[in-house]
Amino acid sequence: MNRLKKKPTLVIDEETGVIFGNLAAQFRKTGREPDFRVQDIWIASQAIQHGHRLLTRNPRDFKDIPGLDLIVFGGARPPG
Repeated sequence: MNRLKKKPTLVIDEETGVIFGNLAAQFRKTGREPDFRVQDIWIASQAIQHGHRLLTRNPRDFKDIPGLDLIVFGGARPPG
């Protein structure tokens, strides 16, 4: 638990919401509904807002998000 307390916390604020809204609108314009990916889009919005790279083991969830600097760690998760 002490390790978690030492990690920075990112707050969802108005700027995060604007980025989220823009991303969701872009998905809708292309005919893709963002509803099932809401949490992924919030995470990506914060990474974009703060200029962070996003480390994931599941690139499929993030690869089509514009402006996101994605790092794939160890490939996709094994099935099951």
